[in-house]
Amino acid sequence: MKHSIDTLKKTWFLSTKTLLFIFITSFAFGQVPPPEVKQARTALEADQPKKAIETLKKATATYPTDATIWYQLGLAQMAAGQRKEAEISFQTGIEKNDKEPLNYVGKGHLRITDNQVAEARKLFDQVLATTKSKNAPALNAIARALLTDPKFAAEALGHLQKSKALDKSNPETALLLGDAYLAQNNGGQAVSSYENAASLDPKWGTPHYKIGLVYIRSKNNSAAEEAFLKATQVDANYTLAYKELGELYYQMGTGKAEAAVTNYAKYLALTENPEPGQLRYAFFLFMAKKYNEANEIFKKLVAKPEVTVLTLRYYAYSLYQAGKYDECKTIFDQYFAKAKPEEIEAGDYIYYGELLVKLKQDSLAIDAYRNAVKLDKTLVKIQEQVAEMLYASKRRYPETIDAYQTLISMRQNQKATSKDLFSLGRSYYFDKQFEKADTTFGKLIELQPNMTVGDLWQGRARANLDPESTAGLAKPNYEKVIEKANPEKGKADLVEAHSYMGYYYYVVGNLDASLAAWKKVLEIEAGNVKATEAIKAINNIKNPPPPKKANNK
Repeated sequence: MKHSIDTLKKTWFLSTKTLLFIFITSFAFGQVPPPEVKQARTALEADQPKKAIETLKKATATYPTDATIWYQLGLAQMAAGQRKEAEISFQTGIEKNDKEPLNYVGKGHLRITDNQVAEARKLFDQVLATTKSKNAPALNAIARALLTDPKFAAEALGHLQKSKALDKSNPETALLLGDAYLAQNNGGQAVSSYENAASLDPKWGTPHYKIGLVYIRSKNNSAAEEAFLKATQVDANYTLAYKELGELYYQMGTGKAEAAVTNYAKYLALTENPEPGQLRYAFFLFMAKKYNEANEIFKKLVAKPEVTVLTLRYYAYSLYQAGKYDECKTIFDQYFAKAKPEEIEAGDYIYYGELLVKLKQDSLAIDAYRNAVKLDKTLVKIQEQVAEMLYASKRRYPETIDAYQTLISMRQNQKATSKDLFSLGRSYYFDKQFEKADTTFGKLIELQPNMTVGDLWQGRARANLDPESTAGLAKPNYEKVIEKANPEKGKADLVEAHSYMGYYYYVVGNLDASLAAWKKVLEIEAGNVKATEAIKAINNIKNPPPPKKANNK
């Protein structure tokens, strides 16, 4: 089940939004940027782009001649997907101060993301020429734009190395260097650069968050956890760190389910747009066995016209776990009606089968389990359940036989267990296929030679193949039952075995042996009617009463 959910996991590496949201920082403001810029960066790091944009718009009114704020606003608008608005902001910045290079870079950034690389390069070359490649914020901005496409990572790295030479204390440069190295799959250098950025700005959570992403990429969960936790320690409102912690703990499994729920709940409480994360949160609640809470979310999601089959699936699962069987049946019906055949998984049919058992609809449950096995031939336990349910119905023996034959074929090395042979043999027996029952119980005897059950049932099968007992087909089996049965626990079996022997010896004319057998029955079960009558009949044969005298009156 878990493989369906994992398909929803979003990757944050090198996406345009990820690279943009963290870079609203102090360039072209002298030593101290306006406080609104830091507020906007904090808002973006809290996954609140609308708030960041509002803050920067107010800043443009407070600092009307500061063209760099328009660049910051354009980046924030790009991060929020407002590309047309970003174009306007960059252009406005140029009109406010055509000597400020950042807004030209901003326009080039947009061209890069539109795949208009030639147009972007013209703007970048213009900026490099006018600044003589001596403006660190401009070099960083160009690198940032180039890093939206990994194939430009080497070029971006060159600009960042020049920027670092101009100002080694800029944490923004160190962070971008980490992104450039990561784009080249150099995780070690990336982490070193992010660590440098963190040391240059100890109150900035983003370097730690980025380090966590690198370790996620290399599947070093413990190091990733440490980094994300550090990001939240540095900045208690670092929204995306909580999101990644939730995802990380979810991937770790049920042992971390509570931690996944706790961290993802913090993310949803901080983010500006919690709606897209609701489905993930419902999954986390499901894993944490908080089914009622999960169902409250699923219920809202399935009411939407664009509800996905995945949502319907896990809502049905969660309702089942919560014991809401009637509601679960309704949602499962919606799921199977909406899902394409290739979307339905074996686990869906297993859950559905379990539901139908709860609803006492065993015949439909059997069909559901069969569908599961059709999709996954490794489901031996489910096939075993199908066979057992069919046998328990006591009327569908041909289907039961097929089910056990299928089960045996699915087992490792196609070797039947004692239980398989016992149930299959009895199914043949009750279906009156006595020869096949005889053969099957013979295999059971080979597998369990010290048990009486094989001999007992093979004896019964053979007795039906020799209904008059003239051939004594069952005699060897019942002799073994007499030899091996426990006198206390196997009394019924012993009564049956001695009764057969009594009847067999009577048929073949050995009255003494027959009499001895029937007496043995009475020793085991005093008052046995059949034995009492048989003994009386044999004694009458051996000692017939004198003929009655004729009445001559």
